[in-house]
Amino acid sequence: MKKEIDKYMTPAEAAYRWGLSQETVKSRLKPSLYKKKIESMIERGLIKYFRHPEGHRGEWIISEDAMIEWFGKKNKNPLDK
Repeated sequence: MKKEIDKYMTPAEAAYRWGLSQETVKSRLKPSLYKKKIESMIERGLIKYFRHPEGHRGEWIISEDAMIEWFGKKNKNPLDK
């Protein structure tokens, strides 16, 4: 049985699980290309961005639902139980 936490992943894990390059996944998170889509997905709780106030780099968390919306259903992967 899949745990709730397994529905959320880093861009690296998302790329692995969908059989994509990390750059392909990261490209969907570029505000210069997809600003309105990113804002909509954040509002709907499909993706999340965090940057510490004193930090220079941020981190993304991506839901399975976001990946399905972007790339469709994934192929079977050993990480998916």
